[in-house]
Amino acid sequence: MVTRIEFERDMSLLHEEIMRMGAQVESAIEEAINALIELDTERAQKVIDQDDIVDEMERRIDRHCVEIIARQQPVARDLRDVTSTLKLITDLERIADHASDISERVLDMAGNPDRIPVPHDIVTITKLARQMLHGSLDAYVEKNQRMAHEVISMDNKVDDLYLRIKAYLTRMMTVDPANVPQLVELLLVCKYAERIADHAQNVAEWVIYYIEGRLKDEA
Repeated sequence: MVTRIEFERDMSLLHEEIMRMGAQVESAIEEAINALIELDTERAQKVIDQDDIVDEMERRIDRHCVEIIARQQPVARDLRDVTSTLKLITDLERIADHASDISERVLDMAGNPDRIPVPHDIVTITKLARQMLHGSLDAYVEKNQRMAHEVISMDNKVDDLYLRIKAYLTRMMTVDPANVPQLVELLLVCKYAERIADHAQNVAEWVIYYIEGRLKDEA
Protein backbone atom coordinates (compact mmCIF):
# COMPACT_ATOMS: atom_id res chain seq x y z
CA MET A 1 0.00 0.00 0.00
CA VAL A 2 1.31 3.42 -0.97
CA THR A 3 1.74 5.74 1.98
CA ARG A 4 1.15 9.47 2.12
CA ILE A 5 4.87 10.00 2.66
CA GLU A 6 5.66 8.14 -0.56
CA PHE A 7 3.11 10.19 -2.47
CA GLU A 8 4.52 13.47 -1.16
CA ARG A 9 8.03 12.34 -2.08
CA ASP A 10 6.88 11.55 -5.62
CA MET A 11 5.21 14.96 -5.92
CA SER A 12 8.30 16.71 -4.58
CA LEU A 13 10.43 15.02 -7.25
CA LEU A 14 7.85 15.95 -9.88
CA HIS A 15 7.93 19.61 -8.89
CA GLU A 16 11.73 19.59 -9.03
CA GLU A 17 11.53 18.26 -12.58
CA ILE A 18 9.09 21.04 -13.50
CA MET A 19 11.43 23.69 -12.08
CA ARG A 20 14.34 22.31 -14.09
CA MET A 21 12.24 22.30 -17.25
CA GLY A 22 11.05 25.84 -16.53
CA ALA A 23 14.64 27.02 -16.07
CA GLN A 24 15.66 25.41 -19.35
CA VAL A 25 12.76 27.05 -21.21
CA GLU A 26 13.45 30.45 -19.65
CA SER A 27 17.10 30.15 -20.68
CA ALA A 28 16.02 29.34 -24.25
CA ILE A 29 13.92 32.52 -24.42
CA GLU A 30 16.74 34.61 -22.97
CA GLU A 31 19.19 33.27 -25.54
CA ALA A 32 16.69 33.76 -28.37
CA ILE A 33 16.16 37.40 -27.36
CA ASN A 34 19.89 38.05 -27.18
CA ALA A 35 20.35 36.38 -30.56
CA LEU A 36 17.62 38.62 -31.97
CA ILE A 37 19.09 41.83 -30.57
CA GLU A 38 22.58 41.04 -31.85
CA LEU A 39 21.54 38.93 -34.87
CA ASP A 40 23.88 36.33 -33.38
CA THR A 41 23.66 33.16 -35.44
CA GLU A 42 25.73 31.10 -33.00
CA ARG A 43 23.33 31.81 -30.15
CA ALA A 44 20.33 31.25 -32.37
CA GLN A 45 21.60 27.86 -33.49
CA LYS A 46 22.29 26.88 -29.89
CA VAL A 47 18.64 27.53 -28.99
CA ILE A 48 17.48 25.42 -31.93
CA ASP A 49 19.87 22.58 -31.10
CA GLN A 50 18.80 22.47 -27.45
CA ASP A 51 15.08 22.23 -28.17
CA ASP A 52 15.35 18.43 -27.99
CA ILE A 53 16.37 18.76 -24.33
CA VAL A 54 13.03 20.36 -23.47
CA ASP A 55 11.17 17.76 -25.51
CA GLU A 56 12.82 14.98 -23.53
CA MET A 57 12.06 16.74 -20.24
CA GLU A 58 8.39 16.92 -21.22
CA ARG A 59 8.29 13.20 -22.07
CA ARG A 60 9.98 12.28 -18.78
CA ILE A 61 7.62 14.41 -16.67
CA ASP A 62 4.61 13.09 -18.59
CA ARG A 63 5.67 9.51 -17.81
CA HIS A 64 6.21 10.43 -14.16
CA CYS A 65 2.69 11.90 -13.93
CA VAL A 66 1.14 8.81 -15.50
CA GLU A 67 3.06 6.57 -13.09
CA ILE A 68 1.84 8.60 -10.10
CA ILE A 69 -1.78 8.36 -11.27
CA ALA A 70 -1.47 4.61 -11.93
CA ARG A 71 0.26 3.75 -8.64
CA GLN A 72 -1.32 6.20 -6.25
CA GLN A 73 -4.76 6.91 -7.74
CA PRO A 74 -4.83 10.45 -6.30
CA VAL A 75 -8.10 12.26 -5.69
CA ALA A 76 -9.27 15.86 -5.12
CA ARG A 77 -6.41 18.35 -4.62
CA ASP A 78 -3.72 15.73 -5.24
CA LEU A 79 -5.26 14.83 -8.59
CA ARG A 80 -5.47 18.53 -9.49
CA ASP A 81 -1.78 18.84 -8.78
CA VAL A 82 -0.91 16.03 -11.19
CA THR A 83 -3.35 17.03 -13.94
CA SER A 84 -2.36 20.70 -13.82
CA THR A 85 1.27 19.59 -14.15
CA LEU A 86 0.41 17.59 -17.28
CA LYS A 87 -1.19 20.66 -18.83
CA LEU A 88 1.55 23.00 -17.67
CA ILE A 89 4.40 21.04 -19.28
CA THR A 90 2.61 21.15 -22.63
CA ASP A 91 2.63 24.96 -22.47
CA LEU A 92 6.29 25.01 -21.44
CA GLU A 93 7.22 22.77 -24.36
CA ARG A 94 5.38 25.04 -26.79
CA ILE A 95 7.12 28.10 -25.37
CA ALA A 96 10.46 26.40 -26.06
CA ASP A 97 9.28 25.66 -29.60
CA HIS A 98 8.55 29.35 -30.13
CA ALA A 99 11.98 30.31 -28.77
CA SER A 100 13.38 28.00 -31.43
CA ASP A 101 11.08 29.58 -34.03
CA ILE A 102 12.40 33.05 -33.15
CA SER A 103 15.95 31.73 -33.48
CA GLU A 104 15.20 30.37 -36.95
CA ARG A 105 13.97 33.80 -37.98
CA VAL A 106 17.23 35.26 -36.63
CA LEU A 107 19.22 32.90 -38.86
CA ASP A 108 17.23 34.02 -41.89
CA MET A 109 17.61 37.72 -41.07
CA ALA A 110 21.32 37.42 -40.33
CA GLY A 111 21.82 35.75 -43.71
CA ASN A 112 20.38 38.76 -45.54
CA PRO A 113 23.16 41.09 -46.76
CA ASP A 114 20.87 44.12 -46.38
CA ARG A 115 20.06 43.80 -42.71
CA ILE A 116 17.57 46.19 -41.17
CA PRO A 117 17.66 47.11 -37.47
CA VAL A 118 15.29 45.33 -35.11
CA PRO A 119 12.73 47.90 -33.87
CA HIS A 120 12.78 48.61 -30.15
CA ASP A 121 9.12 47.57 -29.74
CA ILE A 122 9.94 44.09 -31.02
CA VAL A 123 12.65 43.68 -28.39
CA THR A 124 10.15 44.99 -25.82
CA ILE A 125 7.45 42.45 -26.71
CA THR A 126 9.89 39.55 -26.49
CA LYS A 127 11.08 40.75 -23.09
CA LEU A 128 7.48 41.14 -21.87
CA ALA A 129 6.78 37.56 -22.93
CA ARG A 130 9.86 36.38 -21.06
CA GLN A 131 8.76 38.38 -18.00
CA MET A 132 5.36 36.68 -18.10
CA LEU A 133 6.98 33.25 -18.20
CA HIS A 134 9.25 34.13 -15.28
CA GLY A 135 6.26 35.37 -13.28
CA SER A 136 4.19 32.29 -14.03
CA LEU A 137 7.04 30.00 -12.98
CA ASP A 138 7.47 31.96 -9.74
CA ALA A 139 3.73 31.64 -9.15
CA TYR A 140 4.05 27.88 -9.69
CA VAL A 141 6.97 27.49 -7.31
CA GLU A 142 5.27 29.54 -4.58
CA LYS A 143 1.70 28.42 -5.42
CA ASN A 144 0.83 32.11 -5.30
CA GLN A 145 -2.54 33.23 -6.72
CA ARG A 146 -1.68 36.92 -6.65
CA MET A 147 1.43 36.40 -8.75
CA ALA A 148 -0.50 34.23 -11.19
CA HIS A 149 -3.19 36.89 -11.60
CA GLU A 150 -0.51 39.53 -12.22
CA VAL A 151 0.84 37.45 -15.10
CA ILE A 152 -2.63 37.05 -16.59
CA SER A 153 -3.22 40.81 -16.40
CA MET A 154 -0.06 41.43 -18.47
CA ASP A 155 -1.40 39.60 -21.51
CA ASN A 156 -3.55 42.53 -22.65
CA LYS A 157 -0.46 44.74 -22.73
CA VAL A 158 1.32 42.21 -24.94
CA ASP A 159 -1.69 41.91 -27.24
CA ASP A 160 -1.94 45.69 -27.63
CA LEU A 161 1.76 46.00 -28.38
CA TYR A 162 1.54 43.17 -30.91
CA LEU A 163 -1.26 44.93 -32.80
CA ARG A 164 0.71 48.18 -32.82
CA ILE A 165 3.85 46.49 -34.14
CA LYS A 166 1.85 44.55 -36.71
CA ALA A 167 0.31 47.78 -38.01
CA TYR A 168 3.75 49.43 -38.19
CA LEU A 169 5.39 46.54 -40.04
CA THR A 170 2.49 46.25 -42.46
CA ARG A 171 2.77 49.95 -43.23
CA MET A 172 6.53 49.62 -43.73
CA MET A 173 5.96 46.86 -46.29
CA THR A 174 4.12 49.35 -48.50
CA VAL A 175 6.76 52.07 -48.28
CA ASP A 176 9.84 49.81 -48.33
CA PRO A 177 8.98 46.88 -50.63
CA ALA A 178 12.64 45.95 -51.07
CA ASN A 179 12.77 44.86 -47.44
CA VAL A 180 9.47 42.98 -47.33
CA PRO A 181 11.17 39.58 -46.67
CA GLN A 182 12.92 40.92 -43.55
CA LEU A 183 9.78 42.74 -42.38
CA VAL A 184 7.87 39.47 -42.66
CA GLU A 185 10.51 37.77 -40.52
CA LEU A 186 10.12 40.49 -37.88
CA LEU A 187 6.35 40.11 -37.97
CA LEU A 188 6.76 36.37 -37.36
CA VAL A 189 9.04 37.10 -34.40
CA CYS A 190 6.31 39.30 -32.93
CA LYS A 191 3.70 36.58 -33.43
CA TYR A 192 5.90 34.01 -31.70
CA ALA A 193 6.43 36.40 -28.78
CA GLU A 194 2.67 36.92 -28.53
CA ARG A 195 2.17 33.15 -28.48
CA ILE A 196 4.82 32.75 -25.76
CA ALA A 197 2.87 35.26 -23.68
CA ASP A 198 -0.35 33.30 -24.26
CA HIS A 199 1.28 30.07 -23.07
CA ALA A 200 2.79 31.85 -20.05
CA GLN A 201 -0.73 33.03 -19.24
CA ASN A 202 -1.91 29.42 -19.52
CA VAL A 203 0.75 28.35 -17.02
CA ALA A 204 -0.51 30.99 -14.59
CA GLU A 205 -4.08 29.79 -15.08
CA TRP A 206 -3.05 26.20 -14.31
CA VAL A 207 -1.49 27.45 -11.08
CA ILE A 208 -4.82 29.05 -10.17
CA TYR A 209 -6.62 25.83 -11.11
CA TYR A 210 -4.39 23.85 -8.76
CA ILE A 211 -5.02 26.27 -5.89
CA GLU A 212 -8.72 27.02 -6.38
CA GLY A 213 -9.93 23.84 -8.06
CA ARG A 214 -11.54 25.68 -10.97
CA LEU A 215 -10.51 27.05 -14.32
CA LYS A 216 -10.36 30.81 -14.90
CA ASP A 217 -13.48 30.89 -17.10
CA GLU A 218 -15.61 28.72 -14.83
CA ALA A 219 -18.31 30.41 -12.78
